[in-house]
Amino acid sequence: MKSALVVEGGAMRGIFAAGVLDKFMEANYFPFDFGIGVSAGATNLSTYVTRAHGLSRTIITEFATRREFYSPLRFVQGGHMTDVHWLWHHAKKNLSLPVPNAKSAFPLYVGITNADTGQCEYHVANTDNIDGLMVASCAIPTAYRDQPIINNQRYVDGGVADAIPVKKAYQLGARRITVILSQPRGFIKPPMKSIWLLERLYGHQPALLDTMINRYESYNGALDFIANPPEDCDVTVIAPSRSFCVKRLTMNKAKLLKGYAQGRRMARRALLANVA
Repeated sequence: MKSALVVEGGAMRGIFAAGVLDKFMEANYFPFDFGIGVSAGATNLSTYVTRAHGLSRTIITEFATRREFYSPLRFVQGGHMTDVHWLWHHAKKNLSLPVPNAKSAFPLYVGITNADTGQCEYHVANTDNIDGLMVASCAIPTAYRDQPIINNQRYVDGGVADAIPVKKAYQLGARRITVILSQPRGFIKPPMKSIWLLERLYGHQPALLDTMINRYESYNGALDFIANPPEDCDVTVIAPSRSFCVKRLTMNKAKLLKGYAQGRRMARRALLANVA
């Protein structure tokens, strides 16, 4: 019976998972056969599978809060609001980020959304593809104006098509699944109120546009799977409490550190429950 670790994205909300995974590392807790994530969930998992304690916290609190990454002014002037290419490569250079490989704790599947089909594709991260996968998986449409190209195909943020890839983990054979969410339990994604801007920006990519418009259905479908898994599947959820104060683009370091501390607390509870 395979076990999997699924980590949701959510940009700066990923600080919660950073706290969870650092606590797991301190407890030498690596009971999974594989991990699967998108966007910030994938980057968090990349440091976990390589046992790089503390690096995700540094990336989010120290690098992602810089103007080089987040700049509304640059966006207004025609550039990226969130420059994920700069963030990944800057972190890799300055933190000597280890790359998932055969010596990692377990394989890491990274989800990226195909801009032509609107479907999420999953690739096992390795030395050769890690840079392209991480940039593509974090390329939030509009906020990151480029659509990264891998093998002559354009991609965007994996969370667009599959924000919580728990169903994919099940399809890959996992029957014990631990899910780290970046939203409190009980959260339900609402439908988009206005789609005219998306239609203007992505009308030439109808499959991607359809996926973006109906993202709430995919997201809520994953939540339903988590709440009502198949009879042969056991799902454990680690989620922030309703006091979690970090939003997608929160840049306040004090709030980010509180979110990190909450992740550590929730991980401690999960570890105690697992031992019990």
